[in-house]
This record gives sequence, C-alpha cells and structure tokens, in this order.
Amino acid sequence: MSEICRLVSEVLCLKSEVLCLKSEVLCLKSEVLCLKSEVLCLKSEVLCLKSEVSSLLSYLSSLISPLSSLLSPLLSLLSLLSCVCLAQPALQRFEYTHPQMGTVFRVAFYAKDSAAAEAAITVVFARVDTLNAVLSDYLPESETNRLCARAGTGEKVRVSADLWHILRQSDRYSRQTDGAFDVTIGNLSRLWRRARHLKTLPDTARVIAAQQLTDYRNIRYYRRGHRVQLLKKGIQLDFGGIAQGYAADECLRLLRTFGIYRALADAGGDIALGDPPPDAAGWRVEIPTIDSSKTVLSLSNCGITTSGAQYRYLEANGLRYSHIIDPRTGWGLTHRVLVTVQAPSGIEADAWATALSVADNSAVLRSKGGKWRVWRMTSGTGMN
Repeated sequence: MSEICRLVSEVLCLKSEVLCLKSEVLCLKSEVLCLKSEVLCLKSEVLCLKSEVSSLLSYLSSLISPLSSLLSPLLSLLSLLSCVCLAQPALQRFEYTHPQMGTVFRVAFYAKDSAAAEAAITVVFARVDTLNAVLSDYLPESETNRLCARAGTGEKVRVSADLWHILRQSDRYSRQTDGAFDVTIGNLSRLWRRARHLKTLPDTARVIAAQQLTDYRNIRYYRRGHRVQLLKKGIQLDFGGIAQGYAADECLRLLRTFGIYRALADAGGDIALGDPPPDAAGWRVEIPTIDSSKTVLSLSNCGITTSGAQYRYLEANGLRYSHIIDPRTGWGLTHRVLVTVQAPSGIEADAWATALSVADNSAVLRSKGGKWRVWRMTSGTGMN
C-alpha cells in the first residue's frame, strides 16, 4: 500500500512540473508576440522616414533644377581654364658633345628649358667619365687594368657593379658568337695599334703569343661578392667592342631619370635612341656603305651600330688589315666588310656589329625579328 502511495505522489509531482513547463512556454510565446509587435512598429517608422527623405529630395531637386542652366556654362569655362593652365610648354632641342673613351659623345634631347637640360647633361657626362675610369685599357689606374695586373695569381678579385655587368654581358656574347666576340683580346689590340702607328705588320711570333692569351673561357665568375678570376698571367682586357654602346645606353637611362625621354646618344657611331622628336616619327640615322653612299633610317627606342675598316686600317703587302681583329686567329681582318646592326639596346648593337664583322652569323639575329636588323656589306657585293 505504501508503494502505491509513493508512486501516486511521484505522478503528481511530474504533473506539477509539466504544468510549470507549459506556463513557461506560454510566457515565451507572449514575449515573441511582443517582439513581433515592436518589429512592426519599427517597420512603420522606417516607412515614414523613407517618405520624408523622398519629399526632401524632391524639394532639393526643385531648387537645383533652375540653377543647372547657369552652372553648365560655368563648368565649361572652368574646364577650359584648367586645360590652359595645365598645358605644357613646348619642348626645346638641346645638343651637347663630350670627348671621352677615345671618341666624342654627342647627346641630343628635348627638354622644357635650358636649366633642366644643363642639370641633366652634367649628370650624364659625369657618368660617362666614371665608366671610362672603370673600363679604359689606356688609363694605367683604371679598374680594368688593375684587374688585369692580378691575372694568373689565383686571386678572386671583387669588382664594381659596372665591371661585373659588362664582363657578364661580354661572356654571353662570346658564347653566342663562338668566340668571334672576345674581350680578352687586349694583347692583340695593343699589338695592332702599335703596328698601325708604325705602318708595318706585327711580328708573327708576337701575334701567336698574344693570341694564346685570348680566350674568354679563361675568365671565372663568382656571383657571391661579384668576384672575377683571370686564369692566365698576362691576360689583357679590351672593351672597345662593347663599352661605347653600354655608355650610350647609360646616357639615355640617366636622361629618363630627369623626365627626358625624347633623346639620342651617339658614342662615336654606337647610337642609343629613345622616344622620337616631338615633330617626327623617329630620329634620322644614316647608315654608311662601302661605296660612301648613305641609307637613311627613321628609328626610335633601339640601338644601332656600324662596324668596319673604313677609316682605321693598315695597308701592307697589298692587303688592307682592319683594326677589327679576329680573336680566333690574332690577325686583323683583310676582307672588306661593313656591318650595321639594329638591336633593342646600344650594348647589343655594339657587340654584335663587332662579332658579325669577324664571322657572318647574321641569320641568327634576323631570326629574332622585332627590333633586330642586320645590314652586312662586303666589297663587290653591296648590301645584304
């Protein structure tokens, strides 16, 4: 009997709990209804605000509309005045010359005034002087000659950014031309310079000895620290086939830092061209020919160089020996050839014009297309 009473008591407790839960549910429902009512009130307020904003915009539009006919001519006038104020002054042409690297640099460009031109050309020619101090094989204390003095010692010499760059570019052109371009030609260059001065052929034994020191593969490069090692004692470097084209490129690069883009830099025939003159499609460039006639081109944003023995040569034993030397034989060229190369940059045009004078690999460049063009003229055959 007591057990039945206990169970009845538990059932009654459970019913009581259920009633409590139902009461809580009813309270929650009531709160939800209150929240819904508040949301409806907020929506009503938003609609009222939208209506007020719409009315305000309509009122403002009615105020502005009559003014639009007055503002339109005023805005046109302001636009015209701004164009007049912002109009750039006409560019003026300036031209300067500077003797360096055994030639005369000629730089022509367009700038807004003489003050801007003078500021730019001062920096440009200072850069040319710096490059000469690095790359010259005439100056005893040039960085190039100081490097050569340590040839064959096994020393890995740290070099400047300029010398590193031009050595690496030279190595690339030497490999691409199978040695027709080679900056280790310095001993041969000196030998043939002396021969032209004396107007007599150099001794064959001395040519052979100098040629044995001519091989671009005798230079080792170490990227870390920009270090260079010349493997054989007596190696002499000569950047005569590349330095002027590089210097011409540098002239244009520095002019661009002054906002001068319409420019030409001529380093003794190694020419780098920027944007054309304001009133022309390009810069007028004359290509010489063996028969002394001229071909005129209109060019911009490229490099162009002509290489040949038109003016510097040695005549001996009925032959004309060019100042251009074949690094693979050690002898000055005896075939009459005049090569002009147009390339994307001055340094490329300079190096390839030298190489193609030695060996005709012009088909390699013609296959590149774009800004690469080659004119190769030989005696009796004309231009090809």
